[in-house]
Amino acid sequence: MRFDRSKINKILVISLSNIGDVILTLPVMDILLKDFPRAKFSVVVGPKARTLFKGNPLISCVHVFDKSQSLGKTIPWVAGLAAEHFDLVVDLRNTAIPFLIFPRYRTPSTVKADKNGGVHMKYKHLQRLRCVYPYDVESWKRYALAVPAEDEARVRGLLRAAWGADYAYIVAAPGAANEAKRWTSPGFIEVCHQMIKRYQLKVVLAGDAADHQDAEGMVKVLRTDALNLCGRTTLVQLAAVVEKAVLALVNDSAPMHLASYLDVPVLALFGPSDVHKYGPWGMQGHYLQKNKDCPACQNPKNSARHHCMAAITAQEVLNAFQVLQGHVVFNIP
Repeated sequence: MRFDRSKINKILVISLSNIGDVILTLPVMDILLKDFPRAKFSVVVGPKARTLFKGNPLISCVHVFDKSQSLGKTIPWVAGLAAEHFDLVVDLRNTAIPFLIFPRYRTPSTVKADKNGGVHMKYKHLQRLRCVYPYDVESWKRYALAVPAEDEARVRGLLRAAWGADYAYIVAAPGAANEAKRWTSPGFIEVCHQMIKRYQLKVVLAGDAADHQDAEGMVKVLRTDALNLCGRTTLVQLAAVVEKAVLALVNDSAPMHLASYLDVPVLALFGPSDVHKYGPWGMQGHYLQKNKDCPACQNPKNSARHHCMAAITAQEVLNAFQVLQGHVVFNIP
């Protein structure tokens, strides 16, 4: 069927559940929001990610899909989508939903496998979009994520309350959903301490409520030069924090993907994850990984514990970059 752009008045993007995975789909939304500015735009996400779109005037509706909900709740939920009469449905979750709500255009149920393998998830999502809509280029402008003025003001207030003025800072995100993906607390502390000492930078510790206690332990060492915002910001407020950072020092986590989307300089510390599929994807994204000698990485069936993250030393991290006149210069090939 030939794609007729003039027929597109209502668009639905079915995104994913985890926050980091949803952020990886934002470039798809950016293209659609850019190319169809008059269309009513809706998105399906998991419960954790719904606030990512809070206050964005370009997003008409956020439909929350909880994959653990009962069939009794799912059936009327799908019926509600069908009643919207969408013209274009882009399903990045690969569900049966597009077949059940009868849009004019939809992504296919299967996509031809990539023979080369190792394609980054961002580009897999873009490939899926191209299966239904032959877009020209990616959008250099970000439409899918908007930070309302009141959220920017709240973030600015938190920073000034801590330090009394606007200081340059790095964002350190020591958390990760999987314990095996977390770099050591002593490593984060040493690198942050050196950033304070060498470059007179402040440190903002970012993450969710589950990371708050560990971050408090770091603040006790770094003292007043560090601010613990773990669990104290919404997702759009976290975006406001990350966007102004000199550097984001992160594990494989949602803050890494957020910094990549915002094109903030990123140094990601990787262990068991596939960095070619899930690594930093911004123009200024770099990573360190030492999993070649980790038996748990080389053989997932091995019962040994991962030691790949602990193998990364603070000195290796510090050697990977320097800050010159307020800008990060990476020393990684």
